Amino acid sequence: MLRRCLAVLVLSFMFLQLMAMSNISTSHAASFHYVIASHASGGPYGPDTCISGYVWREAFTDDHVCVTPDQRTQAAFDNSQARYRVNPHGAYGPSSCRNGYVWREAGPNDLVCVTPAQRTQTADDNNQALSRYAP
Repeated sequence: MLRRCLAVLVLSFMFLQLMAMSNISTSHAASFHYVIASHASGGPYGPDTCISGYVWREAFTDDHVCVTPDQRTQAAFDNSQARYRVNPHGAYGPSSCRNGYVWREAGPNDLVCVTPAQRTQTADDNNQALSRYAP
């Protein structure tokens, strides 16, 4: 549990550092929907065990948000297409997205470009994360 709390603090600190280093406005910061809360003991995979019908998203290393299998497949596909969806000369530097794409924001450092609908789905999955872990 202590390890989990430390991870939450580190993620919070990283998010604040990202905000300080970027020119992201406070109102845009509110759109970062990721899980920083800890949860109960869980099942065979510890506190990150998903309930039946859900799997880890794995959009990035240690992304253990529980999603439907099709969303994990979508995250893997989006990762595979990441280099084709950036505009290195855009307003936000080399991580800028091409027209029609936005940052996924599955976590504080997740700047993979996806469709707006996929970012909305990702935010929804993050918001429901705690309800998808095994008790």
